[in-house]
Amino acid sequence: MSNANFPMDADGRTYHVGVKRGELANRVLTVGDPARAIVLSRSLDGVDRENTPPKTIPANLFSFASHRGFLTITGRYKGVPVSIVAIGMGVSMMDFFVREARAVVDGPMVIIRLGSCGSLSEARVGDICVPSGAYVVQRNYNYFAEDAASTHEQPYHFSKVFPADPEITDTLVRNMASKLGENHVWKGINATADSFYSSQGRQDENFKDDNQALFEELTRHEPDTKTLEMETFVLYHLARASTGAPLLATRQAAAAATPASLQSTNSIRAGACMMVFAQRKTNAFITKEDVARVEPLAGEAVFDSLVEVSLGTEDELHATKGSVWESI
Repeated sequence: MSNANFPMDADGRTYHVGVKRGELANRVLTVGDPARAIVLSRSLDGVDRENTPPKTIPANLFSFASHRGFLTITGRYKGVPVSIVAIGMGVSMMDFFVREARAVVDGPMVIIRLGSCGSLSEARVGDICVPSGAYVVQRNYNYFAEDAASTHEQPYHFSKVFPADPEITDTLVRNMASKLGENHVWKGINATADSFYSSQGRQDENFKDDNQALFEELTRHEPDTKTLEMETFVLYHLARASTGAPLLATRQAAAAATPASLQSTNSIRAGACMMVFAQRKTNAFITKEDVARVEPLAGEAVFDSLVEVSLGTEDELHATKGSVWESI
């Protein structure tokens, strides 16, 4: 490894995700569970579904598993290069993924998350939620300090809402409804928690969490809060914080670039959708059968959305020559 500021190995592989230039496409579907990534990879072009055993990455696709638990699979969908990246769980893993993916891909990117969530609305287990925006819920560690009573601290902090890309959101809603039916697709605001337990209102007598009123606090903060999970806010935030610097690597964009345009142009467009695994109002939880039914349909809807959203001309994207999708 070299460069403590942004570590890469001698082959140009990033420190956590483990990818290098030419292995990751401009269009990315990201999930948490590596098993889900493998299931979804069966929808890509050229896969021999009959002779590819379950839980096996199709032989015609590129794949790389990093020592930090990230799994990348790259192929084509309807002729368009796409990648699937499994990142695990939590805000830090999303941060690793987005920053390291951005570092090895030239040109604009579209990233769509397909994950799972808890529902705070009428959305039922097995339904799909497409958040038009997200905010973060953070445990306030100062509140639990010995002198907290004298500082008037609150146990949880809530950020402002960061929006998804509107075109991606509308495209996801339309494609999900086509696959699963309009009555199974919901749109609203997502709350991204920094933990699975305390910051999502789960009760645990073994710890002092003071989260009994958390659901009410969330809806006071943002009345259209529909879902709780652990990753989407960071994706939306980093997409909004992305600069135009990666666009310089492509010929067409570089010709028109100015210092001001690089700071004002976002090089990442982001969206997300989640399968409802937990209904927090009724305490219902999804069955394995429902996961097996919904997961591949939702994956196809995301792939359709990825290839429908325009990213510009071929000259504006990462070069095919020398990439892993050149021969796929």
